[in-house]
Amino acid sequence: MNDYVTTVAMHQSTWGTFLDPDPALADVVDLREALSIRVYSGHRADLKKFAGRSTVFDRVTSRIDGSAVEFEDQSSAYHYFDLFSRVERSHRELTRLVDVGVFMGGSSAVLAGCVEPMGLELDLVDVNAAYLRFTHERLRRLFPNAAARIRMFHGDLPTYASAVLKDEAKTHAFVHHDGSHQFEQVVKDLSALYFIRERVHALAIHATHLRGPIVHGNFVDAAVHAVFGARVPFEPLGARFPEDAPVTEPNRWDGNYFLAGTPEAMYIRFDGLEWRYPHPSMELDEFLPVKGGPSA
Repeated sequence: MNDYVTTVAMHQSTWGTFLDPDPALADVVDLREALSIRVYSGHRADLKKFAGRSTVFDRVTSRIDGSAVEFEDQSSAYHYFDLFSRVERSHRELTRLVDVGVFMGGSSAVLAGCVEPMGLELDLVDVNAAYLRFTHERLRRLFPNAAARIRMFHGDLPTYASAVLKDEAKTHAFVHHDGSHQFEQVVKDLSALYFIRERVHALAIHATHLRGPIVHGNFVDAAVHAVFGARVPFEPLGARFPEDAPVTEPNRWDGNYFLAGTPEAMYIRFDGLEWRYPHPSMELDEFLPVKGGPSA
């Protein structure tokens, strides 16, 4: 374990709180190595596919392409552009963007590019403190003028809903969910939003095309329908892969694959949304993890 990770490990009582930016990372060249984050496929989304569609998105693309930080994307360029487009379309109705499950900052970088020009805030939410610190430092370098409006919350979505959104009556949030893909946890995450639904403008939920070994329980789309019903109104986001695409076969790292012809993500407006779960008699606390949260 390197010196930086050893230091972080000594301060893990941060669950359910906002983390302060770490000045020790400001001069670190290899953030991935410093925070012991593994790069798998090395995939980079080709954002230049959408050049000329938006001056703001072009600026985001230029900043990302010009950065020396090593990272990996876990979404397609189509998803990132669709995500940006939904924010751009509704930003006058929003006060905050919430990115749940940041990993190395693929979606966070796109959302951070909206903060300054659209007058928004951005909260990063993750159960892994190292991912939060990597992503925050990456965003600080990409968009230094927006850094003061970007926060890191160490926890899952139910914990964030309880500790933050529950007490913010004036917040109108756009939530992007790319956290746990396991059915039961996604149900908990979405159910938690029921209790603060008046604070949420819309939800973009990623990996609705994901499958894999049963031990992973990757059924994000099934969780969406369990909470919002079989006929939940949504806009498809991202890529749809053909039957012969390599990604429709189990990968060599964890056996995950994508369903052919299935949208990568769903965009769901909260106005007029029908909730099939949870029951109104339930409480938000029932969806929180055990005290202290999972190991980060």
